[in-house]
Amino acid sequence: MDSKTDTDKYYTPPSVAIQAFERARLADSPYICADTACGSGSLLTAAESVLKTKYCLGIDSDSHAIRQLRRARPDWRLYVGDLLQRHRAPVIDFPESNRGVDLLVLNPPFSLGSKKYVSVKYLGQVVKCSVAMAHILHSLELFKPNQGAIAVVPESLLYSDTDQHARDLLDQRFSLTELLQLSIYTFKGARVNSSFVQFGISRNRRNLENESASAYLDAIPANVVRGGLQMHAFERMVCGARVIHSTSLRDIAAKGFSSVGEKTSVITKGRISGWMLLLPRVGTPKVENLRAVYSKEEVQLSDCVIGIKFPSKIAAINSQKRLMENWESLLGLYRGTGARYITIDRLIGWLFGIGIHDESAMKESWCPTLG
Repeated sequence: MDSKTDTDKYYTPPSVAIQAFERARLADSPYICADTACGSGSLLTAAESVLKTKYCLGIDSDSHAIRQLRRARPDWRLYVGDLLQRHRAPVIDFPESNRGVDLLVLNPPFSLGSKKYVSVKYLGQVVKCSVAMAHILHSLELFKPNQGAIAVVPESLLYSDTDQHARDLLDQRFSLTELLQLSIYTFKGARVNSSFVQFGISRNRRNLENESASAYLDAIPANVVRGGLQMHAFERMVCGARVIHSTSLRDIAAKGFSSVGEKTSVITKGRISGWMLLLPRVGTPKVENLRAVYSKEEVQLSDCVIGIKFPSKIAAINSQKRLMENWESLLGLYRGTGARYITIDRLIGWLFGIGIHDESAMKESWCPTLG
């Protein structure tokens, strides 16, 4: 957050950026990220660490900040300038740059000074809005990122009348999701109610406009089930449901559910039966442990296992093939500052991108809309 009317610089703490990015829903790791108010570069650094971004591009009006970044990160493409005065995106001369920017990450200026609004052109319309919204709109217009944007925004951007017109326009192309509410003390020297939000490509737009998503025209219905049994908190029984832990996956892939000896009578979330694929929630999945398996009786998933249930054997086998075809991308979903893990939302979004549609998510909006 900075502006010509506010000489202080309120840069995003790296730990906060990491926490927000870990909650993002992305179909794949963004190859190129751009930050149009890059400041100290903390958002791009977090994108490299968490999102596994390969190339970074930054713009900032502070020439001193850009000089420092150029010395620290000579591999980045860095430019000095006022974003709102730019009429075209800077040159993107990375390898494979013909693919364009995948994701925008930014912490735009918040302060309007004495002004009530600024004007910016978006989708052929002149939009009066807050300066933060103006930076977001103009960034999207210039770069047209194929995975949308993740941004720090003031609370007012989500609810105010000033930004209502802009939100209506964004709703045509993006789904707006709040990733992380920030403490009023997040930014040293400033007190402001703000959030990390994601402008994700909406489901309709993805289906109609993103050709890469059309690789799988035959959608496979599924139900993603997270296990809920804590391994240290249940009593082993002679009879009951078989307990599936992450350490069981290797034997299940090789021998089926008969290899599982532990059972429980405890009933909690994560009961599943029929044709399924099983993935660890924590750790790194192994491709040799991914097999379509069947259980006539319900099994109980531990809280370290995720099950993907299918209506038929052929659906499960075809889904197994799709996961294997996209295995490296799946591994990229397992992130974390400590142990690697995957979230249900992250997995559901990724599965959608390869044509496996979680039926419970399909009944709801793709992302909760704010404002």
